[in-house]
Amino acid sequence: MDDVIEELRKFLPPVFAGTALNDLTGNAIHWPTVQNNRAQRNIPDECFVKSGRRVLIIRDPFLRWWSTTLRRGTTARPHRRSNTEAV
Repeated sequence: MDDVIEELRKFLPPVFAGTALNDLTGNAIHWPTVQNNRAQRNIPDECFVKSGRRVLIIRDPFLRWWSTTLRRGTTARPHRRSNTEAV
């Protein structure tokens, strides 16, 4: 996971508009989802600063938080036996 975070750290500016998040991350991180998490206080306040009505993202604290949401693995679910399968 560190390599993913490091690549984003190299690419993203130190501070950027939240509305640019989708484009800057290739839609890997969605601004509306971040807004929802922010409203629910799931993301530390230190990740954001306001400029007038705009919300700016502070890259390093945001990436520290976002890294906690990542996990390795596939999206495939393990096979579950149905009630009709023999035991």
